[in-house]
Amino acid sequence: MKDRLHEIIAEISILHNEFIKNDKILDANIIVDEISTQSEDLQEHYLKLLLQYYFQQNDLENVKKLLLLGYKFDIRFDDIKQAFTKIVSNKENVIEFFDDAVVFVNDNNIKEPLNIMYDYYNANESNKVNLEQAVDIIRKNRYICAFCYKHIGELPFCEFFINEDLLESLKRDLPYLLK
Repeated sequence: MKDRLHEIIAEISILHNEFIKNDKILDANIIVDEISTQSEDLQEHYLKLLLQYYFQQNDLENVKKLLLLGYKFDIRFDDIKQAFTKIVSNKENVIEFFDDAVVFVNDNNIKEPLNIMYDYYNANESNKVNLEQAVDIIRKNRYICAFCYKHIGELPFCEFFINEDLLESLKRDLPYLLK
C-alpha cells in the first residue's frame, strides 16, 4: 500500500478531473458504479476524498449517498469554510446536517477560515438569512469561542463568532482553553 500511494494519488487525480469534465461528479451513484472495477484501496481513498469534496461543495444529496455507503472523513475548519461559502439558499446545508461534528471540530487553522466566513457573511445582505443557522452552529464550537476570546479586539471577526454563553461555560469548566 505504501508503495502504491503515489500511484493511487495520480489515479485519483485523473479520475476526479474526468468526472468533473463529464459532469459525472454531479451524482455520487454514477461515480461509485464507475470505480467499482478499480482496486479496493483506490476506491477507499477516492470515495473518502469525494465525500470531503461534496462537503466542501455543500452538496448534501451526494454527501448522504456516500455516508450511506459507510464513508467518512475528518472535518477541518477549511472544509467548513468551503461549505459555508457555498450556502446560497435556505435549503438544509452540510453544516446543519453535520451539526455535532462541526461543533466539536478542533483544528490549528482557525484564523483564515473564520475571516473568510465573516467576509462572506457580510458580503451579501440578502444571503445573511440563509447563513444564520450555519453561523449559530459554528458559534457553538468551543475552540472557535476560545480562539475568538483570546483575539477579541485584534481580529474583526472575533466579536461576531464569540458565543457569550459558551464563553461563560468555558471560563467555569475548561479555563485552560482560554489561556
